[in-house]
Amino acid sequence: MEKPWRPNPGPQWAFLASPADEVLFGGAAGGGKSTALLMWATYEIGNPGYRCLLLRRTYPELVMSLIDESKAVYPYLKGTPGVYNESRHTWTFPSGAQIVFGSCEHQQSVWRYQSAAFARIGFDQVESFTSYQYTYLLSRNRNVVGIANQIRATANPGGDGGPWVKRRWIDALPPGKTRWFLGDHVVPRGTANARSRQFIPARVFDNPHLMETDPGYVARLMALPERERLQLLDGRWDVTNEGLVYDNFDSTVHVIDPFVIPATWRRFRSIDFGYNNPFVCQWLALSPDDVLYLYREIYEPERLVSDLGPQIVQLSAGERIAGTVADHDAENRAELNRCHVPTAPAEKTIRDGIQEVRQRLERRANGKARLYVFRGCTEPWRGAKALYRPEYPTSTFEEFGIYRWPTTRENRAEDEEPIDQHNHGMDALRYAAMAVRGRPRTRSRSGEGI
Repeated sequence: MEKPWRPNPGPQWAFLASPADEVLFGGAAGGGKSTALLMWATYEIGNPGYRCLLLRRTYPELVMSLIDESKAVYPYLKGTPGVYNESRHTWTFPSGAQIVFGSCEHQQSVWRYQSAAFARIGFDQVESFTSYQYTYLLSRNRNVVGIANQIRATANPGGDGGPWVKRRWIDALPPGKTRWFLGDHVVPRGTANARSRQFIPARVFDNPHLMETDPGYVARLMALPERERLQLLDGRWDVTNEGLVYDNFDSTVHVIDPFVIPATWRRFRSIDFGYNNPFVCQWLALSPDDVLYLYREIYEPERLVSDLGPQIVQLSAGERIAGTVADHDAENRAELNRCHVPTAPAEKTIRDGIQEVRQRLERRANGKARLYVFRGCTEPWRGAKALYRPEYPTSTFEEFGIYRWPTTRENRAEDEEPIDQHNHGMDALRYAAMAVRGRPRTRSRSGEGI
């Protein structure tokens, strides 16, 4: 690599230019993520006190990726070629600055950095690390030489750590936007002790050098099984299972920041009953151009309808609700009616409802879908969450990634139905889509219809 290196325009450049405290450069394979991480590490090598730590989960992975590529890149850094020490896995530059390579194969491996300090820490394939390892190493991100402390990570969707990576960045942030956090809570910029995060999506087509030198790479990604193809070619974070019912749901597209809903838009609710499984009540708004927004929901198990009814009324205060569609359980509907939440029986045809939701998720010629979910729309639980298994979904949004068919597309029967598990949010969303199918109905005087 004797020619001067320049970042590709677009995501790679944005990753290197970002001032955020923590940045994830993640998505499809082949987007130039690892190279960008290596170059980001060199930006302060003129400072004698600068130390950077670059990590892979295992040492063999570290050698085959970061170390080998650094040997092809770092000797040609203009005016500042470094010297690599094989035994210490460290590049040292003329100023005395150092870039250290490390690995954390076991959970406790992070303790070897217990007394260390690094102005910059980079995780290559952060989805291979545990959440504990990542957060522990955040405590090692410090310096006394005046350099802005930064964390950078690259990732592909999936992997053992995919869920926590998705929660930390993809679920919490619109692509390209920067937000400030205290723990996992978004706070205003300037809040004491808050740290900023940014998620920058990557796709193979963002890497023109790879497209030119290996034009067959995309074809090889296309030949992967469905899940891996969607993850590594399309950079899809919601594809955790084969045969997803809503494989056209993309959280980077369909999950949006909340906005003030105009008072003139039609609002209604959709309910699916549950006790051992979650009770789900969704609040939805329909825009004049037929776009459906899920803007609030209760998603909670082990609570009585008699307790939930007053909460629904409280949360709906000040809103003009056109009506409520609900599952057909007569006893629970009667209880809601006693709580001043009248309901109409939902249209429950599964195949037709799924088709309605899928059609709304599809993007039209203008690039816009007809179904969106407000980020963070699920109400905090008021019951005993400790009894609910942690691997179960806690919102309609989380169900999108696990709601699936029992067989592959090729073997699927015409009348086959999705697996009837962890789908109460999906059921309520079907009811809602069917309620506004075609021309919206006028508001019922009783408040039951939509």
